[in-house]
Amino acid sequence: MFEFTETIEIEALPEAVWEVMADIEGWWPPSNPEHESLERLDDRGLEVGARIRIREKIAGVPGEAVGEITEVQPGARVTWEAPAARYGLAGIYVSIGEGVTWSVAPHGDDETCLSARVWANFPSGVRGRLIEWVFTRLLGGAEKDREHARVELRYLKRTIEAGARGAPEG
Repeated sequence: MFEFTETIEIEALPEAVWEVMADIEGWWPPSNPEHESLERLDDRGLEVGARIRIREKIAGVPGEAVGEITEVQPGARVTWEAPAARYGLAGIYVSIGEGVTWSVAPHGDDETCLSARVWANFPSGVRGRLIEWVFTRLLGGAEKDREHARVELRYLKRTIEAGARGAPEG
């Protein structure tokens, strides 16, 4: 298993950050060139049980993950988990459990901290340890996954701050 958290400060109120985060179809696809597609598998909004399929590359390895939202604290946190994401390289496919928790927290008077806590669980046993070693050591996957999350966070910061500057002041 590996797990990490990346955080960025955004010059906007938490409500503005949450509003963008809640529109996953609006921000997730363009937030990273490794993102290939996002598909809602039901008509549910941002609520526990909503199912989403994503296609992306992590460390250059293409994959597909079908998961669901497992936690929502409106204005503060949302978690998406895929218990059997499938990644493949050179005709070899593996399933791993993965997930992300996006957290929004006020920081000072007019700033917000946005965090992405990302984790992956590899299969148990010798095969799982080998897969984890190849991903983390040979492919540098853990660091590349961290950078993947940073790219998303930087995109969100630019998008949200541009929207906040463009909004009329009251």
